[in-house]
Amino acid sequence: MSEDYVVVVGGLNIDIAGLSGPLYREKDSNIGEVSLDVGGVGQNISHNLTKLKVPTHLISVYGDDHFGEIAKDKCKQNGIKLNYSEQIKDSHHSIYLYVNDNEGDLVTAINDMAIIENITPEFLEKRLDFLNKAKIVVIDCNIPQASIEWLADHLTVPIFIDPVSVAKVSRIENILDKIDTLKPNEHETELLTGIKVSNEPSAREAAKALNKMGVKNVFISLGANGILCSRNQDVHIIRPYTKNIISTNGTGDCTMATIVWARFSYGDALPLEEVGALTQAAASITIESRSAVSPDLSVRNVVHRARENF
Repeated sequence: MSEDYVVVVGGLNIDIAGLSGPLYREKDSNIGEVSLDVGGVGQNISHNLTKLKVPTHLISVYGDDHFGEIAKDKCKQNGIKLNYSEQIKDSHHSIYLYVNDNEGDLVTAINDMAIIENITPEFLEKRLDFLNKAKIVVIDCNIPQASIEWLADHLTVPIFIDPVSVAKVSRIENILDKIDTLKPNEHETELLTGIKVSNEPSAREAAKALNKMGVKNVFISLGANGILCSRNQDVHIIRPYTKNIISTNGTGDCTMATIVWARFSYGDALPLEEVGALTQAAASITIESRSAVSPDLSVRNVVHRARENF
């Protein structure tokens, strides 16, 4: 019997992070730590999934330079399968450079991700049979809009989408009725619905609007206010479980992976609010780590923390 699996289509970056010490000054040289690791929304979701014991394939592209080799080797170490990814000849690997302040929040970032434009409809068509044999396909909106829309037209399995950013959320405007599960933040939600999300009532209204537009399951990240979960106009808000904030980087990717893991493992059996509780448990573990993917993330730890708090 063949193994069930999830496919993530998205970015595979090298992350260079600058983490400020106790004092952060804008437009100044700050004492802190600099680290280099493998990242990218698609890779981060994939890595979190493997830590949650979900067999995961990442469909991406990587450079034929030193950074590309680092990314490929790191994915192998982390149990992420790259069988259907491709190394692009004569290209440099994608890099994401970011700085966090002393509160752990993002101050600025630069992404050099031109290589991802190679994930075209033609690239994906060669992999369509494999994609449609997955249990779930996760799309990271870093890939081109034409490719996202092509996947929406050709996939027969549930589509989960992470909009990634305000700048990229418009890439899914034409396919909302084909999305099984969507995880936007307040600003991305506003752009999709036209409803300014400024408090709980407006967040509930926006979530219901997305349901009416055809999105079956909506999970709106509300930052310090937790996560809103909505299905068939049934809305729940789960508060955060975090006690010690080290870095917020990667928290959204962990949340998305937890939503995928819950569906992969339990189907539709879990009540929506329980899925939300699991996301907040996982997010609290990630936010207490300096890494975008926490070394402490595991099924056991997520379930234990959810039971403690829910």
